[in-house]
Amino acid sequence: MEDNIFKAEQNHLTELYDKLTNMKTQMEEELIDLQNQASEEKNTVSDDLQYDFVGIEESQETLIEFETMSRAVEELNISSRTVSTALAKVKRLLPRPYFARINVQFPDEPEEETYYIGTTSVSNEEHEPVVIDWRSPIAEVYYNQQMGETSYSVDGRNIPVDLKLRRQFDIDENILKAYFDTKIALEDPLLIHSLTRKRTDKMQSITETIQKEQNAIIRHPDVPVLLVQGIAGSGKTSVLLQRIAYLFYRRRKTLRPNQVCLITLNPVFQQYIDHVLPEMGEANPTTMTWSDFLDDLGVDSLGEADITEADSLHLIDEGLKGFKLDERYLHNINLKRVRVLDKKQIAGVLKKYRSSSSTAWIIQTAIEDLQELARKSARKIEKKNKEMDLDTVNFDDQDPDENQFGGVAEKIRSLDWLDIEAIGKHILGKDDLTPAEYTYLKMSLTGYSDHNTRYVIVDEVQDYTEAQLMVMTKYYKNAHFMFLGDEFQSIHSGTATFRDIDNWFTSCGKEVTNMSLMTSYRSSPEITKLFTSLLPKEIRVQTNSVQREGIEPEIIVCEDHEDYVEKLKRVIAEHSHEEGLTAIICQDRSGINMMTRSLGDETPHIVRRYEALPKSGVVLMELKLAKGLEFDTVILPDVTEREYPDRELFRHRLYTAISRATGKIVILSEGRISPLIEMSEQMC
Repeated sequence: MEDNIFKAEQNHLTELYDKLTNMKTQMEEELIDLQNQASEEKNTVSDDLQYDFVGIEESQETLIEFETMSRAVEELNISSRTVSTALAKVKRLLPRPYFARINVQFPDEPEEETYYIGTTSVSNEEHEPVVIDWRSPIAEVYYNQQMGETSYSVDGRNIPVDLKLRRQFDIDENILKAYFDTKIALEDPLLIHSLTRKRTDKMQSITETIQKEQNAIIRHPDVPVLLVQGIAGSGKTSVLLQRIAYLFYRRRKTLRPNQVCLITLNPVFQQYIDHVLPEMGEANPTTMTWSDFLDDLGVDSLGEADITEADSLHLIDEGLKGFKLDERYLHNINLKRVRVLDKKQIAGVLKKYRSSSSTAWIIQTAIEDLQELARKSARKIEKKNKEMDLDTVNFDDQDPDENQFGGVAEKIRSLDWLDIEAIGKHILGKDDLTPAEYTYLKMSLTGYSDHNTRYVIVDEVQDYTEAQLMVMTKYYKNAHFMFLGDEFQSIHSGTATFRDIDNWFTSCGKEVTNMSLMTSYRSSPEITKLFTSLLPKEIRVQTNSVQREGIEPEIIVCEDHEDYVEKLKRVIAEHSHEEGLTAIICQDRSGINMMTRSLGDETPHIVRRYEALPKSGVVLMELKLAKGLEFDTVILPDVTEREYPDRELFRHRLYTAISRATGKIVILSEGRISPLIEMSEQMC
């Protein structure tokens, strides 16, 4: 029986693969033909079109002829883009035409319907689906992993079906290697196969192995705020990328990549994930770090050292109630040492609108008046200088974008005349504002915000302060938010808890939907047991790993520095030529410096902030750059009583560092090992 099923599936695969190959060939030929036609049309326009503009009638005929030919070229270009899009889909399917099959029976229908599921969709000449996209509504029944009576949603309508067959395939081009009829996640052979692959410098898509709890988040209905708490290795980052792809699919006609913003912790991570969406046929959204966000707003980010407390921003809100702008909070407007407008003139313009209760409205309304006043002032200056035969600044405003007055106008538009630091000192009672304070105050004063972005997704949210989140939500005022993180991976002090996040958005009148991911797919059971032993008991008992049995953690306690260096070098040498990627993770920069002093010329490559990971070998990196990444082997070289004392922050750091490992963890200590490891060993 099984042989017959295998043969039938292989025949189906062969037939489909041949069909896809033929489609590829036909589309490539059609694309070449369309490009040639477009080229010929352009040549015709160039060679045959008579540019006759002698009279009105001749001019109209010339323009009509030109418009007709241009329209023909544009139609060919549209056809070319359509074929190119279809061709790209076929090319994405050829390496693996599909990965699953479902048989479903609809109510009152005598026959079962069969659907093959792939990374994208493709239809035959009769416009019938040959492969359906994993994001299509009916594919939901595959990911829900519930045999028998189940359902899926289409535009809010619930469609009941009876799932008769759920089959997975291991396919390489037109070769069927194996098939599996599976029912639940823990019996998912393709998942286990995927998890046991060696890690590389790039994240792998989880499209084929999305699990039920992950699918619930990916396909969750649109809500103002989606807050996802997931243990280490539960696939949070993979889920957020799949959700972005899902949003693009569901809103294909209305959602553009520049309307989705993904905020990540560091550039290393950005490069780690930058290929995932393009491989699914989607463009990357706007992706940035907190520093990038501030830089785009023209604010000095001070790197990552922004420890603003939320109380400061609440004080700004209170301080602006009834606040009135006067000369104390204004700058003169100068251009090349020439004063165009002074503070008194600017204050005079603002005073006209003082009856308004909104400072932001006053500022925005005053801009046009200030520009007109500046023009008049510039004319006077220019006239006076000419009369005195002095060198003059050219304020000719016939083309303001290319002359000196354009500079004045830009200063007015960019609010250079507003002394935000002085206002901040008045409200907060201090001279230097943090980047978050400055940005929040500027937005509160001026109403400056982003009206284009519809979705903001923040990864590793536990490493942001409540103040940073307040700034983001004030700036992206029209967006829906998705936050993903693990509060037990918070490796900096003063960051927001999940309760803080929930309370903040609730206070803003935004409904918060909380979801969780409690299964670790990354690490072996042995590693998972070690890092989850650092979690509170009520969380720990909910966690599990689906990996196969692996290697026990290796813990090396050294007597002295000489012994430590010798064993550290031995461990590094053992992994330097292995397949896959090994990371030596230190808590901070001082740990990196200690390693370089100990290892000298034998120090592995140090990963810097704006650097991509290598494909294999051994790397040395700080914990903050390792966030969100995973490695076949992790070496922790500094797990001593001094470096990892029994305190919450260091418990979080150790939990985060250990959980980067998928297959092997090596822990070294020069002297007494951390009490956190001693307690973990007792629990294990």
